[in-house]
Amino acid sequence: MKYKNSIILLIFVLSGFGWMACDKIDKPLLVIDKQDIPVNLTDTVYFIDSVNVTEKQVLLEDFTGHLCVNCPEAAIMAHEFASTLDHKLIIYSVHAGYYATPDPNPASLYTDDLTSVTGEELYNAFQVFVNPNALINRVKFGGAVQLNPDNWQSAVNFELAKPNVANLSLKNAFYPNLNTLRIQVKTEFTEQLSGVFKLCVYIAEDSIVSPQKNNNPDVGPSPDWEDYVHRNLLRGAVNTTFGENISASGTIEANKIYAKEYFYVIDPAWVTKHCNIIAFVYNEESKEILQSAECGLKTE
Repeated sequence: MKYKNSIILLIFVLSGFGWMACDKIDKPLLVIDKQDIPVNLTDTVYFIDSVNVTEKQVLLEDFTGHLCVNCPEAAIMAHEFASTLDHKLIIYSVHAGYYATPDPNPASLYTDDLTSVTGEELYNAFQVFVNPNALINRVKFGGAVQLNPDNWQSAVNFELAKPNVANLSLKNAFYPNLNTLRIQVKTEFTEQLSGVFKLCVYIAEDSIVSPQKNNNPDVGPSPDWEDYVHRNLLRGAVNTTFGENISASGTIEANKIYAKEYFYVIDPAWVTKHCNIIAFVYNEESKEILQSAECGLKTE
């Protein structure tokens, strides 16, 4: 991925939010949604980051919890594997369910609440009741959509071998004075597909230091890893947990651009420079994710 950033003069906001850091796309925009535009948007500077994805990428949704003793080993393995794939594997962690429950005892190590509304909705929708488990592009393997860590790498490789049928361009601008993100996503299907297709946009925060149970001393302190670094923790959904139709009807045409634009206020408790935007396109009926993209936030 190639990231670029710049500080833009405010007058450019009035003339449109151009794709200055992405490859040029000379296709008509079929859908543009603008949501909750701050009234004083032109009163500040912003910083741009972007990514343009034209090759197959895979999304791994790691369901975990700070009380799950086997989860650190699985997460470390997944991220080490991702590092060998040249950014073709996107990972975020979902703290949800029993093992993510914060301890009400103030003397406990595990008082932090790392859960999110979006994470709990995903946990219940996919009935993920054992950790660690992951969804790989939400595709069923051997009839199961939930996979244990032993099967993650083979499932990722299987998905990467599929042809790419959708290109994604993801761009965000961070307005520091407003603590607000302006996000644009453009989707282009490279072939005609039948069915209804949806776009999801999530926000995750990386490098959160918080205690984690661990039963493998070979990967870190055991039984309590007090300074464990949680990777790409799901914080919430920009356009609801299950997203929205890419077009008004959800059906698409090949070789046309579908564009969405969102505004999102970042929680001041999050470390903005560690946040990432994750966008993905999926088939509403099968739930299969066709393409994913991830983009960091430039904060200066």
